[in-house]
Amino acid sequence: MERNMLDYLPHVLREVRDFRCLAGQYQKALETLWQLERATEDNFYLFTADERGLVHWEYILGIVPREGAGIKERRQVIAARISQTTPYCWETFLAFLTALAGSEGYAAERAELTLTVWLRPAWRSLRDAVWTLMRHIVPANIEMRLILVYNTHGDLRAFTHRKMGAYTHAQLRNEVKLV
Repeated sequence: MERNMLDYLPHVLREVRDFRCLAGQYQKALETLWQLERATEDNFYLFTADERGLVHWEYILGIVPREGAGIKERRQVIAARISQTTPYCWETFLAFLTALAGSEGYAAERAELTLTVWLRPAWRSLRDAVWTLMRHIVPANIEMRLILVYNTHGDLRAFTHRKMGAYTHAQLRNEVKLV
């Protein structure tokens, strides 16, 4: 902090031990208040908010965070909810979906009145957030399908038996990110 409370005292009082102690205690109290003020200001903005700020954002928007969700994921969900408006075009919807799940986390296809989104295994923890996004921005006359993709035998054929032995069946089916 650039302010020193001792500088606010007259020169005569700066040398009195009692006033130096009082100014030091006052300095500590003000630094704590200034830190709290900075934290409050940071919590006003989504991308600088800490845990307390995110809880407030989630309360305002009616979001129930997923158990074990990190701050980054919670920020993405809040940002997706804030930006939810009816898209003007297919590309806008894809941009929202990419902001939420990343470009490799999903595949999407549209037919006349049907929208299908496939969510890949490593990103299935975002299922509820993607479904909420779809419900809020896709027009009501469009049938929506959210399909959770699992790894298949064909996907795993590049793995050797020894390599697959390090995983359980559930991990191979649900969690292993294929590259």
